[in-house]
Amino acid sequence: MRSLLTALVLCCASVLTPARAATAGPAANAPEGSLQKTLMTHALVLRGQIDGRDIQLSLQPKKNEDGLEGRYFFFGGSPEILVAGEVEGDDLLMEESINGKDVSGQWEGHRQGQSITGTWSSADGSISKPFALQLP
Repeated sequence: MRSLLTALVLCCASVLTPARAATAGPAANAPEGSLQKTLMTHALVLRGQIDGRDIQLSLQPKKNEDGLEGRYFFFGGSPEILVAGEVEGDDLLMEESINGKDVSGQWEGHRQGQSITGTWSSADGSISKPFALQLP
């Protein structure tokens, strides 16, 4: 009887452990209210500007791996540009790609109140422009 009870406890523990691990993603230890907690728990649509041009950025946590992924476009007509990156605390780092393979730009930002501000740079670093995104 004791060995049957031990086997049952071990079986239940192995079933419960993956469920708990699934809820303990990269945002699990992030401070409450941090940018990391905000961006890594659900999909968001943010609006803002890059160098005065209006944009809309959609971000979501990557499935089955750490990090963020999404896309953005400029209002007034532009193709969607893919983005992928990571957030730690209140810092956001992303790379973008116009064709889905080659890096075409980089984002470095930091949360300040209800916005994320920072610098967008071309892949080679020769061009840099300020950006600002409003958090919901």
